[in-house]
Amino acid sequence: MAEQFQMTTDREIEPDPNDEEEQDRMDILHHIYNLILNGEIHIAPIKDPQRVLDIGTGTGIWAVDFAEVPPNCQFEIDAFSHLRPGGFFEIQSFTVDIFSDDGSIEKAPYTKQIVKAPSSPWAKDPKQKEIGRFSQAHQVHSIPAYTNVLLSRVLGWNKTEIDILNMHVLRESKSLEVHQYGKLYLIYGRKLGNKDR
Repeated sequence: MAEQFQMTTDREIEPDPNDEEEQDRMDILHHIYNLILNGEIHIAPIKDPQRVLDIGTGTGIWAVDFAEVPPNCQFEIDAFSHLRPGGFFEIQSFTVDIFSDDGSIEKAPYTKQIVKAPSSPWAKDPKQKEIGRFSQAHQVHSIPAYTNVLLSRVLGWNKTEIDILNMHVLRESKSLEVHQYGKLYLIYGRKLGNKDR
């Protein structure tokens, strides 16, 4: 099992939980990426990888999948400095915006400012519908985990105010009439070596 690392920051305003439930949410998100990428774990044109660095490793499941055999995987806390000349780096991340192409997001005023992968199983395409099911499950578990700290400690909201907002957001996230989605950005680059300049 991968070691779990926690950033040392001011926990009074740190919105990101690092508990067993968060680890489960991160594994669901890994599965969503897996669905979107058709089972691939990267898009960079990597041939015969020698070393791979997973930045922001989460539970470590991506690194273990990439290594194929856990003994081939070790965890180091560092980043770009470990990349060899000619080596690739890849970033996969959703934006924290929500989009809708058909105007149905107007039916969800509470989620306009919160998170092309469907956020619920509204899509007709079977694969998109499955992605939506997992995204919805991820959202249902993430909303309270992320909003409680921010809204209470930063904005001073009480538990009742937060619960009411979360109730509306969760109700809207379960509505198949709201065709919202998140945009996943897949970016990779290559570190130049002396031969590439």
